[in-house]
Amino acid sequence: MKTKVMIAAFALATAGCATGYYGPVYEPANSQYDDGYSEARLDDNRYRVQYRVDNGDLQLAQDWAFRRAAELTLNQRYDWFQIINRNRMFRDDAFDRYESFRTYNDRYNERPRYYDSRYDDDAVAVIEIVMGNNPPPRSASVYDARNALDYTRRSSRY
Repeated sequence: MKTKVMIAAFALATAGCATGYYGPVYEPANSQYDDGYSEARLDDNRYRVQYRVDNGDLQLAQDWAFRRAAELTLNQRYDWFQIINRNRMFRDDAFDRYESFRTYNDRYNERPRYYDSRYDDDAVAVIEIVMGNNPPPRSASVYDARNALDYTRRSSRY
């Protein structure tokens, strides 16, 4: 009887460790098409920030792109940032990443051999920002980086 209880307890303990996916994670992307954030420097104080989420949650992608913009602004020793361009997409085929139902040659190692865009549900938020020091310009699209970062950390769902 004691052995059966021990086996059942061990089975429950190991099953709890094998649950796997816990949802999106705020992290840097490993490649252009990977989940997470990436940024591109366009000028001394101008960047393009992208966040990709694999579960199709566009609001989460927008929130985390905003959070990364605030972090980047503070890392570059600026006080505020202004969003000057904003793009929101749901799927990779909207960016013409791959052509639907096309067979690719083996020489394109980074592309899948067969790609069906019907199963791609990524949400992508891309914002272009200009950063600066105080005093900020008067605009509804200007954000204090410290306040924005505090707000996104408090309201984060994950």
